[in-house]
Amino acid sequence: MEIPIHSRHPRSVGGAPGPRHRSARLVHQLIRSSIKSGLLHEGDSLPEDDLVQQLQTTRQSVRFALQLLADEGLVTRRRRIGTLVQGKPVQIPMQDVMDARTSGPLEYRLVGDNTFPAHGLIRSRMPTDRSQLRMIEYVISSGSTRIGTLVAFQIDPNRDMFVHKPAVDDIATTFEMIYGRPFGGMQTWIDAVGADEETAALLGVSPGASLLVRDQVLSDSDGVVHEFAYAHYRADIVSFHS
Repeated sequence: MEIPIHSRHPRSVGGAPGPRHRSARLVHQLIRSSIKSGLLHEGDSLPEDDLVQQLQTTRQSVRFALQLLADEGLVTRRRRIGTLVQGKPVQIPMQDVMDARTSGPLEYRLVGDNTFPAHGLIRSRMPTDRSQLRMIEYVISSGSTRIGTLVAFQIDPNRDMFVHKPAVDDIATTFEMIYGRPFGGMQTWIDAVGADEETAALLGVSPGASLLVRDQVLSDSDGVVHEFAYAHYRADIVSFHS
């Protein structure tokens, strides 16, 4: 089975697409998220040519990302056969609104605000007709310690970026402030992964250090999806609760 390409897609802010040299880290994280959430299934094919074209990246970045996935045991790579998804993920849903009141406010520092192509892996989670989406990247800190990174895809190009304010206690309040709709709920997946070199540099840890991964899809009270995001947190510092 090839990567699903559906008829709808996520957030756009207009203008030209992002740079051709799309980070291997982002390619790796997007595919990995799609495998671990169950969007991609065992035996699904991941053709290099399709990924290069659809994600507007380089073959080098795609190959590096696929090799990382192979090293993690999530795909197999064979000559003349290509790259196939391997195994079925164990999913542990966590569906609750969380806050930072027990550990103090977190700081979200913007490190990237770009466009991202309309790929089926994102459209499957965020139905839309747009050809480009907005991709926002943050580094998350607690005090002076960098504890995580966040990549968020927004579906409405006319909305302000998702501003994370320490004074706001919960995600439901922030959601309504930004999107002007009552918060309905979120789907959440928790996972673990070793830090790639770029993420390790952002967080000040060694490559391969353990990270906790949280994927979330946020929707309003009518079930309309407004945001898909995944965050990588230092496992030696962060724990989740509900």
